[in-house]
Amino acid sequence: MSQTIELFSTPIYITQLHVDTDKLIKLAYQEKEKDPAGRIITNSGGYQTHDLNYKDYKFLFDEITPHIKKFAEQFNYKSSLGLSNFWININKNRDYNSLHVHTNSVFSGVFYIKTPEKCGNIVFKNPFTYLDFIVDPEKVNEKNKYNRSQCFFKTESKFLILFPSWLEHCVEPSSSNEDRISLSFNLNPSS
Repeated sequence: MSQTIELFSTPIYITQLHVDTDKLIKLAYQEKEKDPAGRIITNSGGYQTHDLNYKDYKFLFDEITPHIKKFAEQFNYKSSLGLSNFWININKNRDYNSLHVHTNSVFSGVFYIKTPEKCGNIVFKNPFTYLDFIVDPEKVNEKNKYNRSQCFFKTESKFLILFPSWLEHCVEPSSSNEDRISLSFNLNPSS
């Protein structure tokens, strides 16, 4: 009997939420007004808030939480997941986020609040770092989960993406003259 066994699978969860993005856009600009300097972690250009207060964003996390539970079930954690921290990103033309992981967390996510055309995709890198040296793209009929070195997801307003925090990712430079706004967060097992 023959079988194929997938040893090291990396799931990514994507869904669309039905939340008031106008309210979130207003909150994003209020946060920037309160703290105009923000912080720089992986952002090249653009604006990133410091960690935010849950109370003001409860309405959003009420919508996100059931999806977190569905995603986490695949990993068989003994306890539920709790929110560690979250922040808002505002990227302008040519702004991007360099390749990074989210340390000190198990899962991470991003919710897209405002995504004008050509504002930059999110790109996930295959954790098998040598794949680019082994798989010649000219000799592959079509890219798939076994031979692709990276995967691009178009950023779309009201979309939520959940992923393991150790999965390297970046955001392409924006070519839009409008702001791209997202909210990112980290999760850890509750005690």
